[in-house]
Amino acid sequence: MNDLRSTAADAPARRRGPLTALLTAQYLSAFGNAVTIVTVPLYVFGATGSSIATGLAGFANALPLIFAGAVGGVFIDRIGGRRMSVLSDLFAGVLIGLVPLLDQTAGLPLPLLMGLLFGRTVVATPAQAARLSLMKPLADGAQVRLESANSWFQAAPRLGLVVGAPLAGLLVAVSGSVVGMYVDAASFLVASALVALAVPPAEANPGGGEKLSFVRQLTEGFAVVRTIPVIGAMTAFVFVTNFLDDAFTPLMLPVYAEEVLGDGQYLGWLLAASGCGAIAGTFLYPVLSRRFLSSRRYTLLGCFAVIAALRLLMVLHPGPLLMVTITFASGLAAGPLNPVLSTVMLERVPEELRGRVFGLSGAVAMAAAPLGILCAGWAVDGVGLTTALGCFGTAYFVLILVSLRSRALRDMDAEPGTEAEEKDKEPAHG
Repeated sequence: MNDLRSTAADAPARRRGPLTALLTAQYLSAFGNAVTIVTVPLYVFGATGSSIATGLAGFANALPLIFAGAVGGVFIDRIGGRRMSVLSDLFAGVLIGLVPLLDQTAGLPLPLLMGLLFGRTVVATPAQAARLSLMKPLADGAQVRLESANSWFQAAPRLGLVVGAPLAGLLVAVSGSVVGMYVDAASFLVASALVALAVPPAEANPGGGEKLSFVRQLTEGFAVVRTIPVIGAMTAFVFVTNFLDDAFTPLMLPVYAEEVLGDGQYLGWLLAASGCGAIAGTFLYPVLSRRFLSSRRYTLLGCFAVIAALRLLMVLHPGPLLMVTITFASGLAAGPLNPVLSTVMLERVPEELRGRVFGLSGAVAMAAAPLGILCAGWAVDGVGLTTALGCFGTAYFVLILVSLRSRALRDMDAEPGTEAEEKDKEPAHG
């Protein structure tokens, strides 16, 4: 009898293994991506001595981010999130490892280098959506709150950049970019092996039933976004906020450091403060969500209200110390956003459609970034940095006021399968 009780008590702890393996793979993959960001340009410039080739390498490495997520989402639902995660990291590791290997042996012409970098991003992009599609059953099996699991998951890319990028720079400085790229490849391969060995296969084929064409499956993903109001509303909200926000780090902060603070060296401090704040906010959300941030809708809108107020505060041209505090607070407010959104999506999107919906939402987010950067560049050049910051901050508040009246966003706090949601689904089946 004692043995039976001991077995029952230990069962939940043993079931945490798959979730731990998945999260570890997520952090390894995030570290690999951070190493890629550092080593690829240094490697290409060192090998070619050409800034044009280095720019082309960056372009080839970034271009697939716009479409690979949406396309990869279909394959996630066809073959399963576990298999897609394994294959994505496996091929990413092989392709990035081929770059220094070929260069040191058979030679690596520039077109082949561009092709390897392009292919690496194509295969690596769906990995995060694939792992995210597995989170709910693994969190349930580990008896971990979905908010907590999603926070740990979503912290990986932020921690990868804040910690992984400097470590990658140190590695390159000590051992050279070639060693850095092999470490990059190894991180992806280990992540692939972890998921393959420690995450159990799904009980049923997620893409079971009628075999649909690729285009039909992709269309189904768009239909889910349209027919589940809260998913459509969140996707639209993310597009607008990414349009407003994604120009801040690569454009507005550098200009602010040069024009207002008078020295570009402050940019590093501002970026570090923002990244540390985001990590802290992400890890704090599970604790705060139990009581103070229990409403997901008000958490989403409240965090953006804080970010908007801090953007407007920058119009007053605070000094370096206060700006570091502002960017840290902005990152802190941004921390809960991705866990909130991914938790709602995991609860509302049917398991067999999660890959497509996560892939599409990621593609929408990525598509907003270049548009926002382009428009922000025109705004800063046309009306000046201070006015542009004021306009973008005001636009946040307008969006929040409009979103407060959104009936669809109110469903963020409703139980999945409520009457309001089902009523909105009915016309799609009529």
